[in-house]
Amino acid sequence: MRISTSYISQQSLSTMLQQQTDLAKTQLQISTGERIVSPSDDPVGAVKILDIERQINLSQQYLDNADTAENKLTTTDGSLESAVNIIQRIRELGVQALNDTNSASARVAIATEISELNNELLGLANTTDSNGEYIFAGYQSDTKPFTSLTSGYIPTSPGPGDGQRSIRVGDGYSVTVNEPGNTVFVVSHDINTSQSIFETINDFVSDLNANTVGTASANGAILDNLDNGLNAIMDARTRIGTRLSAIDQQRKINENVGFSMKTTLSQVKDLDYAEAISKLNLQTAGLQAAQQAYVKVQGLSLFNYL
Repeated sequence: MRISTSYISQQSLSTMLQQQTDLAKTQLQISTGERIVSPSDDPVGAVKILDIERQINLSQQYLDNADTAENKLTTTDGSLESAVNIIQRIRELGVQALNDTNSASARVAIATEISELNNELLGLANTTDSNGEYIFAGYQSDTKPFTSLTSGYIPTSPGPGDGQRSIRVGDGYSVTVNEPGNTVFVVSHDINTSQSIFETINDFVSDLNANTVGTASANGAILDNLDNGLNAIMDARTRIGTRLSAIDQQRKINENVGFSMKTTLSQVKDLDYAEAISKLNLQTAGLQAAQQAYVKVQGLSLFNYL
């Protein structure tokens, strides 16, 4: 079998080009710090990388959601804390106003202060968050839940102030991010009778202005109604505190998962620099040898020996 000079030349050229390709690939790996620069380098590893990156992104999304939920709940809790302070002050004024030693004018003066506090309380119930959403409006967060001090407030379901919204903050775990206004600011007078805390306070103001506060039992009922409203808000704050604690715990879980996934990703994706540099040196030497061989093959001719 005769092997032509052109065949030998072609084989040498092919070998040299392949070595150049391998060398360029190793150089790219070193420059990027990644072991897999194309799916063909390691198909199984490439698929695994995509799955790990998806899990990392999902874990980060849960962390972002946790921040959003925490901000909403913190805003709500701040408003409720202020509401507690207002109602406690109104109750103090109520006890003072119900004293039999008060004159009609004294009760009118107290009623004026209570009315101003009630307006502040109404403003808190219509608080909006950083996105302009009413935090106590339930599902209809773009609708003001409380329109006035005198209107009754037991909305149809679903209505402004009704319903609870949730945000997913972990794998299989969602947290409620609002307290519906129709439970937080509604006072139950008895089994069959309820009204907004604002209307309850406003009725009391009207009685004080008219100097028509009732009997001892009726006066006691007024204070009891204020206590019921206060308890409803305190219960809501307790629920919020529980959710904030749960968010903190879930955030730690998400951070641990994210760290674990990033570690795994590094093991699959990152390049072993020591091995790669050693490989680069060998490939460089191999390419140089191939180039020298090609030059010699190109110089082969019988005329050189005649």
